[in-house]
Amino acid sequence: MIVTIHQPNFMPWYPFFQKIKEADVFCILTKCQFEKNNFQNRFNMDGKWYTMSVKKGLTPIDTKHYINAQKDWDKIKENLKSYRNILNEFDDCITDNLAVTNTNIIKRACEMLDIKTKIVTDWDTDLTSTERLVDICSTLGASKYLSGPSGKSYMDINLFENKNIDVVFQSPDTIIKKPLLQVLQNG
Repeated sequence: MIVTIHQPNFMPWYPFFQKIKEADVFCILTKCQFEKNNFQNRFNMDGKWYTMSVKKGLTPIDTKHYINAQKDWDKIKENLKSYRNILNEFDDCITDNLAVTNTNIIKRACEMLDIKTKIVTDWDTDLTSTERLVDICSTLGASKYLSGPSGKSYMDINLFENKNIDVVFQSPDTIIKKPLLQVLQNG
């Protein structure tokens, strides 16, 4: 069984969904630190950032809240008028909680892209880094862990091998580097 794991980005780019589609189980990593100025509360399209403002402080993703989710969401839709019909499909995904909102968006996008991969969320643990990924894979019964290409730079592959879990990486040659909204609009 192939497992892939990722933090719940806000309106993730399309390769995020390509990785989900290649796996049997996708685990959303919510019990980890929020990363300021990253993709957890914003996305980039055509060189412009679209942001959901969050309350200050470095808290875990699952406890991070937006300042005014509906106002920011409406502003994003106003600024991306050509994608408004698609964005409207995500209206009921928006909540005050970052992890809940992003998880809802990811699940909705998977439905729209006809991705049938099972989606689960992580659990509390003191493990971090590669040890955490290995634990999730072991608990879920993975024989393979599918990583994005950048995983080569931060994972300790030996920890996976010690648990008889093969690590495979998304091939950069097959990644379609487009924003999710463009893919959904163009079918």
